[in-house]
Amino acid sequence: MLMLMALMMSVTSFAQGLKGHVIDENGEPVIGATVAEKSNPKNATITDFDGNFVVNIQAGHTLTVTYIGYQTFEGAAKNGMTINLKPDNKVLDEVVVVGYGVQKKSSVTGAISQVKPEDMENRTIANAQQALQGKTSGVQIIQSSAAPGSSPTIRVRGYSSNSSSEPLFVVDGVRLSDISGIDPSTIASMEILKDAASAAIYGAEAGNGVVLITTKKGKPGQGKITYDFMFTDESLARIPKMLNAEQYIQYMDEGNIFTKDYMLKNWDGVTNTAWTDVAFNHGHMQKHALSFTGGNDRGNYFLSLAYLNNNGIVKGDADVYKRLTATINAEYKIKDWLKVGTTNQIEKYDVRSVSTNSEYGSLLTSILMLDPLTPDTYTAENLPYQMVNAQANGKQLLQDENGNYYAVSKFYAGEQYHPMIMRDNGLSKNQGFNINGSIYGDFTPLKGLTVTSRFGYRLAGTRSSSTSLPFYGNGVQSRDYLDFSAGSSTSIYYQWENFANYMKQFGGHTVTAMVGMSFQKSSSDNVNGSLTANGEDALKKNDPLFYYLNYANASATKGVSGETNESTKYSYFGRLSYDFMGRYLLQASLRADAADLSKLSKKTRWGYFPAVSVGWTISEEKFFAPLKKAFDSLKFRASWGQNGSLSALGGYSYSTDMALGGLYPFSSGINYTQAAAPSTMGNDDLKWETSEQLNFGFDGILMGGRMTFGIDYFIKKTKDLLVWGTTPSLIIGGSTSPMNAGNVENKGFEFELGWRDHIGDFNYSIRANLSTLSNKVTYIDPSITRLSGSNFHTYTITYFEKGYPVYYFRGYKFAGIDKETGNPLFEDLDGDGKVSDGDLTYIGDAIPDFTYGLTLTAAYKGIDLTVFGTGSHGNKIFNCINRPDYAASNRLKEVFYDNRWTVDNPNGTVPRAGANDMDKYATSSALVYDGSFFKIKQIQLGYTLPKNLINKVALSHARIYASLDDFFTFSKYPGFDPEAATNSTSGMGIDKGGYPTSKKVVLGLNIEF
Repeated sequence: MLMLMALMMSVTSFAQGLKGHVIDENGEPVIGATVAEKSNPKNATITDFDGNFVVNIQAGHTLTVTYIGYQTFEGAAKNGMTINLKPDNKVLDEVVVVGYGVQKKSSVTGAISQVKPEDMENRTIANAQQALQGKTSGVQIIQSSAAPGSSPTIRVRGYSSNSSSEPLFVVDGVRLSDISGIDPSTIASMEILKDAASAAIYGAEAGNGVVLITTKKGKPGQGKITYDFMFTDESLARIPKMLNAEQYIQYMDEGNIFTKDYMLKNWDGVTNTAWTDVAFNHGHMQKHALSFTGGNDRGNYFLSLAYLNNNGIVKGDADVYKRLTATINAEYKIKDWLKVGTTNQIEKYDVRSVSTNSEYGSLLTSILMLDPLTPDTYTAENLPYQMVNAQANGKQLLQDENGNYYAVSKFYAGEQYHPMIMRDNGLSKNQGFNINGSIYGDFTPLKGLTVTSRFGYRLAGTRSSSTSLPFYGNGVQSRDYLDFSAGSSTSIYYQWENFANYMKQFGGHTVTAMVGMSFQKSSSDNVNGSLTANGEDALKKNDPLFYYLNYANASATKGVSGETNESTKYSYFGRLSYDFMGRYLLQASLRADAADLSKLSKKTRWGYFPAVSVGWTISEEKFFAPLKKAFDSLKFRASWGQNGSLSALGGYSYSTDMALGGLYPFSSGINYTQAAAPSTMGNDDLKWETSEQLNFGFDGILMGGRMTFGIDYFIKKTKDLLVWGTTPSLIIGGSTSPMNAGNVENKGFEFELGWRDHIGDFNYSIRANLSTLSNKVTYIDPSITRLSGSNFHTYTITYFEKGYPVYYFRGYKFAGIDKETGNPLFEDLDGDGKVSDGDLTYIGDAIPDFTYGLTLTAAYKGIDLTVFGTGSHGNKIFNCINRPDYAASNRLKEVFYDNRWTVDNPNGTVPRAGANDMDKYATSSALVYDGSFFKIKQIQLGYTLPKNLINKVALSHARIYASLDDFFTFSKYPGFDPEAATNSTSGMGIDKGGYPTSKKVVLGLNIEF
């Protein structure tokens, strides 16, 4: 009773505190706002469902009220006060980077998405491309390999060409062909210019979109030192279900591939090898990043050094990526009218990789094809007869670290063999460096006018070598002698750009203008040498100390090659923008690019790329006032523009070339004359590929900035595609040069939605995006029926053809199983009574109907949680693992074994073992699978240590975290990874044994001094 009375007294005394009411700009109560005494923040409370609060504070003391999306209120406390919070639409004031300048989000009229540092921090991504997956709409990542050191390919708003569809990368104003060497921890922001109006300022290079990267700079204030550490344990994420020993014997016996007696005689009755266990183990990655930053009102600096060491999941040090990167950024205001600065990124890397994605010799494919009856190794005492015979004939049997011999199968012999033999039968090295950066000056002679001169550079060098060692893999795959090859290359690129930005405000009008010029030049040199065995090892000794070109055997066949390439480009560009009261927005731009004669003829070397966009901030209109309670801002955008691309062209593709032919005896004796004839017909009318795009969009901010959304619809038409192989009406000799003879259309919707809020000390946010895409080839030269793409063994399986998505799957349409024979049936589409090439048709494509991403964050006091997932829907995967000419290979259980036709199962949906027409089956819709997937890329839990604890050891911030990355994949595809691809253009969605994504357990630490 005494305790209850004391509690009632305490409640009564608290209830007698200062009372108040918090409302928003519309007079609605604000729920969950934090009300605190400024001098004692611990003396705080939150508003209830009616916006009311009671806080024990004396009248006259300073009171603060905070709420996400609203400006902080600060004022003298008094009883019964009503506090009106004002919206803090800082989202509108955020700056986004555009070509040759910046803009406030409120002024943007194009389709621009932004990825911020928090999307890249404390993730196991090794490059900036991976940071884009699932984080923004309109961007798809194609991953042909997840091996350490590999880089995915970015596609912005679809697939625009029959050749490369790579976007342009611009880092701190410098164009790069590859951004994989930029450490994600040094990136301040990434902007993706998706529509033509945003990207048109980059003209001929922007036909596939533009990715702008801005690296970090220092900030005024006390200098900071930060150190980030990450350690990752990696393992195979998905293990395909293969036939075990018993199932393999049954399947081979049913198909009369081997007799059961033969298999039992050559099997020990115990071995049941899981080749995934043989080839894979736990890999590890560690990353260290140290940075120094600081500045004052005159200048700033940012210095960073990062080291990454990723040893992949293949056993042994066979798939390793090591990278050392440094960033040096600084700028200083020498005079009030002159600011100078520099940005620099330096990368040194070393890579070793294993063979993947091939039906003709791939370590990853061998894991799925080797029979389970063969053991991993044999001891010297129990070598089987075929290995004893091979050794007696001088073949080199490879051994593990314990001296045991890697096994050679008695059942399967093909291009694939023991994965560890494939790992150890060669030694490849690939290393290099990249240095890129800029030196710039901003000159401000007049108020509102800034003239920038920027010199950008990129230096790169690579060194590679390949030592092919003697080995015995099986009866058809072996090497008796050592071969060696090596090469090196260097490239130098520089650009000099001068441009001026001017802004003038008068009344409610704001006019900005930009005009500039650009000169670019690139050159590259390469040299390659090879030593091929001729009856003995090509090197004097089989020892790593002799793996150099200098140690060639006298008998070796020597080869050498090399060349120098140069290209230049000259450009003019300009942009004009108008803004009236933030209500009506207009922007127009034009760029003119000139290629040198190595790309286009004088007749067509100039390309002109215009763009225009408009914006209407509807929420600023008077008629919108009734909706102001819900909307803080609503803007409509529309844009049109043209961009270009020359990515498909090589050197002098337009020219008429001569090639040497046969020898002719035009004179007596043994004198012969070398003949020459035109090899290509030439095409002086060859010109840039042009991408034309129309975009409509809405951007909205609701509920005081707590909710944001963006909606876009685009139609992107790429015309004048560069096409080879056209048939002219008259052939005089040689072959045709490339022509502008194809069109592609991409269109779709993009949605982005964000919500952030807090309830007291609990903060949370949700961000989601979804993109739809419809892709179709709308024209191809009438002399071409279709362009061939990727092959599977001797079959072409992807094509580029009018009326279909780019590089769709073409094959036979599976019609079920013959219940009488168990053989596969196919549709006779041309009605000629037989199944032949005339029945080949569309059987799917790898382009998703839509892609999406979802990021959830939550934080309570020092604890934070992040969950991020991404996926795609509607894309197909062509399973090209099992070649039909190798019947003895193992099988994916779900693909060939489960529910197969047998005498006891005449209603089976899979052909019988040893069925006829398996070559047609291998290229039919039966092996095209739904590639839809959802991956939870990250589940991270972190804890920030209290400041009163870390301040004792001179730390200003300390956070520890643990994470599960790529741990959960939801997909019906039976292979390693539903993101399979042999390449990013014609090989999208083709699975030939790509390096799969690994699941990762991560521990990390962030500290700041």
